[in-house]
Amino acid sequence: MDSKPLALLIDGENVAASQLPLIMARAAELGQPSARCVVGDFSANRLAEWVKVAPAHALELVFQPSCGKGRNSADIALTIRAMDLLGTNAFGRFLIVSSDSDFAPLAQRLARSGVAVFGMGKARPDSIWRAACTAFLDLEDTLAEAQRTESVPRPAVPKPPVVKLAAAKPPIAKSAMVDPPSAKPHPSTARPAPSRQDLDAVRRILAQATGAETHWLPLSRLGVLIHQSAPHLGALVCGNGRLLKSLQADPLVEVREQGKSHEARLRKQPCSKQAPDASPTATLAGELNA
Repeated sequence: MDSKPLALLIDGENVAASQLPLIMARAAELGQPSARCVVGDFSANRLAEWVKVAPAHALELVFQPSCGKGRNSADIALTIRAMDLLGTNAFGRFLIVSSDSDFAPLAQRLARSGVAVFGMGKARPDSIWRAACTAFLDLEDTLAEAQRTESVPRPAVPKPPVVKLAAAKPPIAKSAMVDPPSAKPHPSTARPAPSRQDLDAVRRILAQATGAETHWLPLSRLGVLIHQSAPHLGALVCGNGRLLKSLQADPLVEVREQGKSHEARLRKQPCSKQAPDASPTATLAGELNA
């Protein structure tokens, strides 16, 4: 996945404002969003909680008056905003926060343009909204995890013992206080570096997408294919420019800059005494097709 920033779009009429801290925390795992908005009808004191919390998180309030009960005017306004951001070619990832399956066609349209689409909300395992996304983040699971973390009691900090001095003729020494034990450092939460097997898997996905002719493939599209083929691999090598850095360091892969984005392909091997269609790139593509 390339280093283009994240766009965050929230359906304010479908998601409660009280869940915004959890939404922002999960969004930060995908990359700090440079465009963020919440869409809804804020007139007549409707959605007042969103109006209160939006400034603290730099959320743009996109006001869309309701066109009548049961109408989808806010959904349409969010879709228009997403397509406007896509047209700027400045965003490589979209996070759409809603439990409304009506956004499935929007996710499919964004994915066809080579960007990663992350959904967040409530959706059944067989929901078309979940299936249309590169990855889906369950808001209920995130809320339950946060509640479990808050319910864990914190250990009491022991008070340092005081050394009592016995009375004596010599001058009384000053009281000695024992320092409390220092807190142990938290283990690092940094993601491990991709292994050789991980990089081999990335090259196989790249070979499947480009074929024996080794066409150039946008990194945004490669990131989507990695998430679809192996979500655990996508979580390891994608995000915050990690995929670009890994490919640039791989001697078997070529990377070039194309406008404001990057493209990659398997590096062409020098000619040898083998038959033309027995080159390493062709062999790799042939094994994958087999």
